[in-house]
Amino acid sequence: MWLKIKNIGRYLFFRDKKRFYGDYFGSLDIFRLIIFNIFAPGRLFTRIRYKRFPIRSSKTNIPNESIVINSDDVNPNDLISLTADTIRKHGAAVVDGFFSEDYLEEFRKKHSSFFPSLQDESDTREEWIGKTMTLDIQDMWMNEFIIKVMKNYIGRLPYARNYPFVREVRPRRKTSSLERSKRASPKDPQEEYTAVAWHVDHSCLIQAAVYFDDVVLEGNHMEILSGTHKLPCSSAAFSDETIKKSRWSSKALPCIGKKGSIQFHCGNVVHRLNAKPLESRCWLKFEYTSGPNILLSPSGIASLISGSTNYEDLSPDRKQILSGLLPAQIFKGYEPYRGGFIPTRYKGI
Repeated sequence: MWLKIKNIGRYLFFRDKKRFYGDYFGSLDIFRLIIFNIFAPGRLFTRIRYKRFPIRSSKTNIPNESIVINSDDVNPNDLISLTADTIRKHGAAVVDGFFSEDYLEEFRKKHSSFFPSLQDESDTREEWIGKTMTLDIQDMWMNEFIIKVMKNYIGRLPYARNYPFVREVRPRRKTSSLERSKRASPKDPQEEYTAVAWHVDHSCLIQAAVYFDDVVLEGNHMEILSGTHKLPCSSAAFSDETIKKSRWSSKALPCIGKKGSIQFHCGNVVHRLNAKPLESRCWLKFEYTSGPNILLSPSGIASLISGSTNYEDLSPDRKQILSGLLPAQIFKGYEPYRGGFIPTRYKGI
């Protein structure tokens, strides 16, 4: 029955096959968004529950045409609120050159096993994903500035959603959504980088990424549709034609900056990788959430604690941030409950 209703809805509201085809049923039309949220309100309800919708207005006067912040031009005491307000206005922000190149070179040398080696020309993969990194990188992963920006934006201390890893992308070609919809996905997901499609992420995600390459307009860079994080968007990907025919097409802004920059983006902003064939973008990615969708895994735990850092030496705030990925040992432990685990309710023997 529900499948029939969905099929009828697609026929009535997504009949334009020049815009809606394959898996590309995302829309920025407010009427379609209202209809979608009536029939599938889960994403919107989750955003409301975790205070990620509606987005309050920026208190700072933020430029319309750029999301890049030159940290050298801003009083350090104001940089946190300026960055958070830029995310509020646009859905993303780039703090240019936050970490020095010397610091990054030393960091990369110290943790070289987690970074890609020189490109092998015989390697046809468009995406390289490193091993899960260890708690030894806590000072970059849970950098005070990064955490304070996220706390300012989401209104609470964030939870780490995923374990940290390095990702390098090197697309071999630039493709359209129509072209991608007509062929099967490769067996190896790393053969083709899929984030070249316009899309949104998980409803409560907020991400920081540190550039280990200069990210320039002429190379691979993420671009966003400024302000779309304020819409009640669905999780469906968007065709190129849908974006071009919407009023939001003129609001595309590039995420660029020199090596050492920190890029922040809200999971609800419509974005994509603007692919430049054979160009590289390498970054260290830190995913956070307001609460849901924490990707706990045994292998992630094993990798995270395999370094020289002792979990017990972490600060209380950092333990709280990591509590979804590294559950604390508690008195009387845990018990099964509705397919998961909760703290043991009976504390006696």
